[in-house]
Amino acid sequence: MVVNPKQAEVVKLIFAEVLSGKGTQKIADDLNNHSVPTKKGGRWTATTVRAILSNEKYTGDIIFQKTYTDSHFNRHTNYGEKDMYMVENHHEAIVSHEDFEAVDAIINQRAKEKGIEKRNGKYQNRYSFSGKIICSECGSTFKRRIHSDGTRKYIAWCCNKHLKQVTECSMLFIRDDDIKTAFVTMMNKLIFGQKFILRPLLDGLRSQNNTESFHKIQELETKIENNVEQSQMLMGLMTKGYLDPALFNKEKNSLAAEDARLRTDKERISHSVNGNLVKVEEVNLLLKFTAKSKMLTAYEDELFENYVERIIAYSRDEIGFELKCGITLRERLVN
Repeated sequence: MVVNPKQAEVVKLIFAEVLSGKGTQKIADDLNNHSVPTKKGGRWTATTVRAILSNEKYTGDIIFQKTYTDSHFNRHTNYGEKDMYMVENHHEAIVSHEDFEAVDAIINQRAKEKGIEKRNGKYQNRYSFSGKIICSECGSTFKRRIHSDGTRKYIAWCCNKHLKQVTECSMLFIRDDDIKTAFVTMMNKLIFGQKFILRPLLDGLRSQNNTESFHKIQELETKIENNVEQSQMLMGLMTKGYLDPALFNKEKNSLAAEDARLRTDKERISHSVNGNLVKVEEVNLLLKFTAKSKMLTAYEDELFENYVERIIAYSRDEIGFELKCGITLRERLVN
């Protein structure tokens, strides 16, 4: 790893700003106002800034296996499932360990004050519904708010776009208690009718024949290998002077285009197969839970996080629970 002097100055500035008392959003705003590009040329956000502040590589150290691939070839963040390996003084440092640790302490303290838990450098949502309620009208996420009906306060979730500009989205707020009641109702329907809902879904997913897809992937891999061999042969002929440069470039570009097409096809088919395998596993997990569970009497965060991908808000009277197993179940809200 080699330090990029221009980008290193930005990293040093970010750490210095935090130590001087600035928050990550303010730092991001300042960088954008001064037209400082991110590494990929985009705009700065508080999340981008926090990612830099939690990256040990800027101290000269490096941690290997922060992510890992499961048996279905899906990439996951490593939260302790696999061993990690720290190599100290791996490369030139940009910030000192003392500054890095001081910034980490500041970030942790701010997180505690805001009620946000920090896990492995990633900020988690304080509430199970945070970032998971999607407006069907405009596509925005919902924000948690405290409302009052004149006699008592209650929690509600409101469309972000509606809050900022009511004329651009007419979606009304939804009460937190109504969502939780709907979730309990939905889960109880699955517990009662799992044989008629989840069992057929699992059987259908398992009956999908992936053999043809696996054969297609093998064929594509063979073609990719042949393409590589042809490219090497072409290079050898060019090196020995047997090929005209113009012909060499034409053939090389043709092989490169073919290689890109083959790899895209392979990735598309692999993604489809892996997605099907993941859905089978998710349905199986939900089926096992509903088969042995008694009817729920109260909402539980853990159950929601285990089985729900997100919530679609259709109106104040109806929402849909998009489950991790690939199906969406609608529920009426009891107001």
